[in-house]
Amino acid sequence: MGFKADIWSAGVVLYAMLCGTVPFKASNMKELHKMIIKGKYNLKEEITDDASNLLRQMLETDPKKRISIQKILNHPWL
Repeated sequence: MGFKADIWSAGVVLYAMLCGTVPFKASNMKELHKMIIKGKYNLKEEITDDASNLLRQMLETDPKKRISIQKILNHPWL
């Protein structure tokens, strides 16, 4: 299961690199955890459709539905 969590974490890092901020922000840890579990975040309009698609798949809240490393490597954005 750790591997799927690594993909999610890499999605957070990619989001930060592309958007200049983290995808989830809250005033306390309890609220932050709620936002992460809900998977609610906003993408900037400047982000390309391919990058948005990859981010959404990497930040998928359900690990069973999250993109695999092989699919990431074959993704059009890369």
